[in-house]
Amino acid sequence: MTKTPSLATSRIYVAIQFVLLSAFAAVILWNPGTALFASPAASMAGNVIGIAGLLVIALGFLALGRNLQVAPHTKEGAHLVQSGIYRVLRHPIYSGIALCVVGLWLREPTLPAALAGLAVIVFLGMKRRLEERFLLAAYPDYAEYRKRTVGFP
Repeated sequence: MTKTPSLATSRIYVAIQFVLLSAFAAVILWNPGTALFASPAASMAGNVIGIAGLLVIALGFLALGRNLQVAPHTKEGAHLVQSGIYRVLRHPIYSGIALCVVGLWLREPTLPAALAGLAVIVFLGMKRRLEERFLLAAYPDYAEYRKRTVGFP
C-alpha cells in the first residue's frame, strides 16, 4: 500500500495547474508561431470539442455540489460522488479541461500551443493519479468504483 500524499503536495499541484493553464491561455491568446495547418474543418471540430469540454466540466460541477474543490486531497466532510456524470467518468472536470485544451489547439494549431497543451494534459493525468491516492485512502469503496468507471486523462 502506498503512503497517502501530504496536503502540502496537494497544494503544490494546485499551483502548478494554475501556472500551466495560465501559460496555455497566454500562448493561445498571443498566438506565437505559425499555424501547423489551416483548416476550417479543424477549427469547427475545435469549437465542438471545446463546447463538449465545457459541458463535461459543468456536469462535473453539478454532480459534485458542495464536494467541489480544486486541490486533489479529499475535502473534510465530503462523500464519494458516484451519481450524475460520475456514474461513468471518474474525473469529468479534468477530462473537460483536456477537451477544452484540444479544442482550443485545433483553433490555433501552433507548435507552442501544442507543447503548452500537452503539458497541461500530462499534468492533469499526474494530478488524477495523486487524487486517486487520496480517494483510495479516504473511501473504502473507491477501488470498486474505479473498476467500473473511466478515468481520463
